[in-house]
Amino acid sequence: MGKKGKKVARVTPVHPGDERVCKKGHRCSLLSPGREPENISVITGDSGHAKDDFIELIAQNLKAQDFDEISSRIIGTLFIETEEMSLEEIAIETGYSLSAVSTAMKNLSQFHVVRRFNKPGSKKAFFFLDKNLVSIGTQSLRTKFDNVIIPSKKILPEIIEKYEAEGLESSASELAIVEHYYRQILKLENIVDDLLTEMDNIDKDSE
Repeated sequence: MGKKGKKVARVTPVHPGDERVCKKGHRCSLLSPGREPENISVITGDSGHAKDDFIELIAQNLKAQDFDEISSRIIGTLFIETEEMSLEEIAIETGYSLSAVSTAMKNLSQFHVVRRFNKPGSKKAFFFLDKNLVSIGTQSLRTKFDNVIIPSKKILPEIIEKYEAEGLESSASELAIVEHYYRQILKLENIVDDLLTEMDNIDKDSE
């Protein structure tokens, strides 16, 4: 893969809440459930290159799922590539510094969709992205499940016990809010767990 100069983005990104996309009275979100396709218009900008537009689309979709800017751009770049890329090549393609790309790749490793390996006779690290969109979504959802839902389920009963032990009448309304939040977490746990199981099944069927 030949080296290229630092790219200057010419694509006009579409962000959630952008007035160019949302009709008056509609909730604006790139991934908003229940939106009718005819109510969504996509602005790809004037890059003049289909590859750049596709990378921008992937990056915007990932940012809507709470991925940061650099991680979204890196995944978008790796997604369209048919061969592995070195850190140096990723830095050139995305326009980010080598150190920033290196740090981002370490963070992305938790999703297990980016494969890192070395080539014989080279000290460089090379990366290849799993093109399975379901796998990427599953890993992202599982991370939120493990980092938010599970810890909350464990800690909330302890907080409720403290409220009950304090027995303050003035805190009764606060306790009600915490208990309601706990019930929501339990319901969310069941929903997300079922969704992860279904997504795993879809992933296996696509192999």
